[in-house]
Amino acid sequence: MITYCTATSSDLPEVRALLAAAGLPKAGLEDHILNFMLALEGDKVVGCAGLEAHQSSGLLRSVVVAEEYRGMGIGAKLTEGMLDLARYKNLSSLSLLTETAADFFSRFGFAVVPRAELPAALHASQELQGACPDTAIAMTLSLTPPSEA
Repeated sequence: MITYCTATSSDLPEVRALLAAAGLPKAGLEDHILNFMLALEGDKVVGCAGLEAHQSSGLLRSVVVAEEYRGMGIGAKLTEGMLDLARYKNLSSLSLLTETAADFFSRFGFAVVPRAELPAALHASQELQGACPDTAIAMTLSLTPPSEA
């Protein structure tokens, strides 16, 4: 049975190992680990997703599920958890960089944008400072509710 929880600093080694196995960047992980959600089978970390908040903008990062657990809806549950956290933190937008999962994230309303159009505040993230390759696809989602007329 898969359970979900918030990460703590003691989860860093397992999260690093999961990211390394998937070829995802680990830069800046320790600065944001408390904004990570974990998927666990027993005590084993089988998935994670994180949020970096930069002013009113958020960066969804490190959404990963161990290969043998893919296709079970874990990635979707983790992404939904990060969307909820971003809304709870009153962020106006959530952006991400991906090399392989644009179709997955588009299911949640993320749209491809030129990297130069990502919110300026996100450039403080190590992911945008070179941890993610320049070839990664930039995507963003507005979290601001439409104004009522």
